[in-house]
Amino acid sequence: MIWPILFWVSAGALLYGYALYPLLLALVPRRREPPCSDNSECPSVSILLSAYNEEKHIAARLANILAQDYPKAKLQVLVGSDGSTDATDSRVRDCADPRVCLFDFLERSGKPSVLKRLVPHATGELLAFTDANTQWQPDALKKLVRHFADARVGGVCGRLLFHGKDVGTDEGPYWKLETYLKTRESALDSCLGANGAIYAIRRSAWPEIPDNTFVDDFVIGMRVREQGLRLLYDTEAVATEELPVSVGHEMTRRIRIGAGDFQALALCWRSLLPWRGRYTWSFWSHKVLRWCGPFFMIGALVANYFLLPRPFFLLTMILQLLFYALAAAGVLVKRKIVLFSAPHYFAVINLALLFGFFRYLTGTQRAAWQRTAR
Repeated sequence: MIWPILFWVSAGALLYGYALYPLLLALVPRRREPPCSDNSECPSVSILLSAYNEEKHIAARLANILAQDYPKAKLQVLVGSDGSTDATDSRVRDCADPRVCLFDFLERSGKPSVLKRLVPHATGELLAFTDANTQWQPDALKKLVRHFADARVGGVCGRLLFHGKDVGTDEGPYWKLETYLKTRESALDSCLGANGAIYAIRRSAWPEIPDNTFVDDFVIGMRVREQGLRLLYDTEAVATEELPVSVGHEMTRRIRIGAGDFQALALCWRSLLPWRGRYTWSFWSHKVLRWCGPFFMIGALVANYFLLPRPFFLLTMILQLLFYALAAAGVLVKRKIVLFSAPHYFAVINLALLFGFFRYLTGTQRAAWQRTAR
């Protein structure tokens, strides 16, 4: 009797998380938002950036930040060099703009630790966060900031777009779905966590996070929401990044994120409590069930095996094996065809989650990581 239960629970969780939940979000009534004006007074902003061996990108990143359509007197840029061994520090020092401050930390400790050490030096009412390989649209900061006129808003996450030769193939469809979910969840209550490439929070809402936090942007965003403040998603505040050069590099990044996802369950346990609000439903549906996806996939396959040779379960076994065959073929097919690339990418991100789970369980994941090749 256990095998039918395991199969339907596993298959049902996957179907709900990836198909039914996005459909339900479209049906749930959204909040009535107050009008948002770009003409409100601009608060002071401190932009925080942690960099490790970013000599190729840091000068362009600083130029992009300083070119933001924002009052110069209200902008501060804090760069924390996390034990860089290349020319990152000298590139930052070459920037003559007095608004840019370099903190060259000699010992590498990881991005969360760097951000924690930068925050006390921030003078802005708002803290904005970004990465060294990111580029913001000229009005991105203004788009983020305009929402803080509402006292109920504690943070705003912008939209990250990828560019590169493989846009719209592996990462593209997945990111489009994520964008849809974030938009709907923000309208329902709050988006779940932030994206390290582009987000801002009130300095008064800065939460304490452990130095070994693996996905600091997600945890910071969730802890802002746990303070009773909303975290919004603005599709008009746009940042761009280059896609990882291969699925292999994407795998490395996602293993780290996977370890961070399971760590986040422990760090953000308050958000799992059902009386916390509508965003708890989103957290369970969008994140927790997906993070458990590898176990559901294994459960569905194993249970299906023990339910053979019943005709219905013979069909479901054939469909599962066909899906994994298409995923495996995605490695060999050089042209990006959705029939192969979509199952392949789905399998890769779930395999990465599984590896990430064991890294978290064994304590082998570290907050300081090798950045993805790009």
